[in-house]
Amino acid sequence: MRVTVNPTTCIASGNCSRTAPRVFANREEDDGYVSVLDENPPESEWAAVREAEDLCPSATIHVEDDPGTT
Repeated sequence: MRVTVNPTTCIASGNCSRTAPRVFANREEDDGYVSVLDENPPESEWAAVREAEDLCPSATIHVEDDPGTT
């Protein structure tokens, strides 16, 4: 899994950092906009990352599966 974000669409809702805090952070120095802490999170974080992607109101989070993963 590879996680990326589009910082130009982020509205700083904070859903991602609450749902997957090991993968996402909202940077206070940038008015709370999202940053990715781990672009290739371990499998133990995948469910939380997918939930964060689903909860993102601005579709800022993009998840790509590696070939051969689900």
